[in-house]
Amino acid sequence: MGLDIVGPLVVYRVCRGGGVPEVWSLVLSGLPPAIGVLFDWWRWRTLEMVGAVVLAGIAVSVVLALVTDDPQVVLLESAILTGLFGLGCLVSLRWRRPLIFSFAQAFYGGRHSADGVEFDEDYEAYAEARFYWRAVTAVWGAVYLVESVVKAIVVTRTSTERALLFNRTVPWVVYAALMAWTMWWGFRLRRTKPTPVDS
Repeated sequence: MGLDIVGPLVVYRVCRGGGVPEVWSLVLSGLPPAIGVLFDWWRWRTLEMVGAVVLAGIAVSVVLALVTDDPQVVLLESAILTGLFGLGCLVSLRWRRPLIFSFAQAFYGGRHSADGVEFDEDYEAYAEARFYWRAVTAVWGAVYLVESVVKAIVVTRTSTERALLFNRTVPWVVYAALMAWTMWWGFRLRRTKPTPVDS
């Protein structure tokens, strides 16, 4: 958590104090989260979805910095990715399995793990499960679309450092709130799941 929130702010201030241009200070502020992702990969030999998004975001920031040399454009990268994720959630409501269901299934080992198979079985067997995953995906999508708009407003109307602080703190608060609500409802739903009757 420190690498994701405190690290970028410290690196940005150190770079600015050392005379590094603003746009490249922003790019370098992405190094602490990247180090955290690479450390997890070295330790577990796996790259989680969040880690892949972090590395992709840093790569996009580098490209934007090279092409535009504009700090606002680099900061808007986060708003764009957030908006695309929110839109993806809403679009996936038309799919056989909504996006948050697929993420949750992957977190528990994928489709072919014991938990993953149980996810599929419950989704097919219970209307409550289908409603739950679609409702959760819809809420996540709507919240992230709103967050992307707020990020864009903050980036365009405040200083670079305040926008960076917002981009590094508020998304974690939103994510934690969504996860807490999703897990609370999920655990409550599992307690009411009918027990299979042996024939």
